[in-house]
Amino acid sequence: MLGVIGNKFSIGKETYQPYSAEFHYFRVDKRYWSICFERIKRAGFRIISTAVPWNMHQDDAKYIDFQGFADSRRDLIVFLELAREFAFKVILRPGPWVAGQLPYGGLPKYLFNDIRLMARDATGQEVKLPDLHGVIGGYLPSYLHQNFQFHLKNYFKAFIETTKNYVHPRGPIFMVELDYETSFGHLLDPNKADYNPDMLTRYYGPWLENTYGEIKKLNARYHEKHAGFGDVQPPREFTNLKIEDYPKVLDWMKFRESVLNSYLQVMEDMFKAYTVEPLIFRSLYFAPGELLPAFNLVPEDRAPFLGANVFPEGNYFDLVNKARFLKSEYGFAFAASFTSGYAAAQPEREADLAPVTDNVRRFYYAAGLAAGYKGLNHYMFVDRDKWYGAPLHKDGTVSSGYELAKNFNLALSTLGYDEMESKTEVGVLANRLYYWLRRTSSEKEFTYLPQLMDDSVVGFCRDLMRLKLHYGVRENRDFTTLKDYKLLFVPSAEVMSEKDQEGLVELAKAGVTLVICGLMPRYDEQFKECHVLSNHFRMKTTADYHIGTVTYKNGAIPTHIYGSIRSSDESKMKKLVHEGAKLVAASCSRFKGTMYFFAYDVASGGHHQKLAFLESILEGEGVVPHVHCSDPSVDIVFQCGDKKGLLIVVAPPPGELSDGFESRHKEIIIKADLKELGFSAANLKLTNIMSGEQGEVIKIASKDLKEGFPMKVSFPDGLVFLVEKR
Repeated sequence: MLGVIGNKFSIGKETYQPYSAEFHYFRVDKRYWSICFERIKRAGFRIISTAVPWNMHQDDAKYIDFQGFADSRRDLIVFLELAREFAFKVILRPGPWVAGQLPYGGLPKYLFNDIRLMARDATGQEVKLPDLHGVIGGYLPSYLHQNFQFHLKNYFKAFIETTKNYVHPRGPIFMVELDYETSFGHLLDPNKADYNPDMLTRYYGPWLENTYGEIKKLNARYHEKHAGFGDVQPPREFTNLKIEDYPKVLDWMKFRESVLNSYLQVMEDMFKAYTVEPLIFRSLYFAPGELLPAFNLVPEDRAPFLGANVFPEGNYFDLVNKARFLKSEYGFAFAASFTSGYAAAQPEREADLAPVTDNVRRFYYAAGLAAGYKGLNHYMFVDRDKWYGAPLHKDGTVSSGYELAKNFNLALSTLGYDEMESKTEVGVLANRLYYWLRRTSSEKEFTYLPQLMDDSVVGFCRDLMRLKLHYGVRENRDFTTLKDYKLLFVPSAEVMSEKDQEGLVELAKAGVTLVICGLMPRYDEQFKECHVLSNHFRMKTTADYHIGTVTYKNGAIPTHIYGSIRSSDESKMKKLVHEGAKLVAASCSRFKGTMYFFAYDVASGGHHQKLAFLESILEGEGVVPHVHCSDPSVDIVFQCGDKKGLLIVVAPPPGELSDGFESRHKEIIIKADLKELGFSAANLKLTNIMSGEQGEVIKIASKDLKEGFPMKVSFPDGLVFLVEKR
């Protein structure tokens, strides 16, 4: 059996801690492979991961070489044999797109001699991918174009033939990542891809026919006249939209998503055709600041293994939300690439200007645990071109970060981290429809969405971090799984599916507190009139997006206002906040769970009055933190196990949680009521797991930790304490 059981990889009859080290064999001289394996093993790893780039193993003459005949670094066979000899399990990432600062993202250059297989933008131009870190990006292929599929299948056939005898149970390979962050090369604007005419002719019309069945239904929805589905052209303009334009635009968004899923399915089917079935995983791409992956790559009939990637280009907030989404929605948070260094065009120069210090490494390690990642693939563990800061150099010698990486991994592998969880009472419900609408524009419709999604939703999550309230990130898929939350935050625009509106009503009936921000929905996802949510709570809103000053019992605050609230029945409603004579926030106690509706930007943005008001709302619903820090820019998380726990202190780079300037060093006071978090002991022993065998030990009474404990931190930095009874 291959899978994940109890936050561990299940491989046959054995279980493995889900921690791996990335080692690109093709970037390291073959004579150093053994010493790299030996030192990776000494650091406590039992799993290694590597990319297998297409353009490294097939040249422009289309000659395929997996045995190192032309270049010994291409000898994948020997690499796998060494992995078997060192008793490693192996994760392979054959692409086709692997990124990793490789020319063309790992695709062979010869592909683009055929312009027919290139993806096209809305103007018909080839889609050029950006050059990064001095590496040519190349072009985006049209994933489902028959010419690209022909070359891909030929290459994958050779790859599978070469590796099939090394796949579990016959060999060390147990997992394969197909493609990397499948998302049209991170080009999310709907006019970017894919308008390849051959692909559209072959797939767009049939997709529409499968969706609508009859052309008259499509004509009615689009307000157009077509004789057949093959006559329908996709939208090419996404600015100055009118309300009647949105059904066609959203269908295009859904079609783009279906292209990605079909592309991944084609590759998975290749493995099944050869009766080779390792655990397949899909890596998800999250745009910066967004709570959900850009596309839903999870088929309805099954749930593939999923992962997300953590690199320095993001921030602590992005790192956390990727893990919170994977954990809350799918049960296991795997960092498919967890940064162990930085990419750079000139690594030696960048290493002098922005070195990867132990403070930076501790920050990422602590951040990963605080976020809730239970699996970490350390990328890159062995150095390479266009990279610096890895724990091992390319010749196998250790770098300054090796001991810290070893201490961290050895401790994590033995202390029972897989059994520890954080108490989560708050959920944040995200809706991909709103992110899709966010990528369009209109002079009249949904003008408030950028503020709602970029500031209110993101800001509310930041406020939960400031208040030290652990939260889960959920997608609007299965509302029955949301009933365990005490409180759920929900962004709301004038469009929301009928299913979602009904789901929110049922949650309120079940006793879940709803905090809704934005405007009451008027339409369903088909843009037909739908007032389910409004009718049940007897509350309506009028859109009026502007900046104004809101007043409540403790003061007045300038903020973005989305509209005003009116009610047909005030018997169960409490008025909370006004803008002049207009009501902009109210609560409704019609059902078992209270519903709070904010028609203004409820997130504090660091404003102490807004934060205090939000805190009072949460406290009134019994949502209170049990860990505290004197500095809101420092995050504190406790993960509780049966007999042990982890107290994690994360000091992100200055400004990431504080919305302002922070000193590089300061003393803070942390408090933790561990009894409320499920860990009961009169006296505690706290051991810093990143200090090695002679780790720093703090002995403290539980009551003293509850009252407050001083600690010095730097920015950035991270501290991870194993908490035991004594």
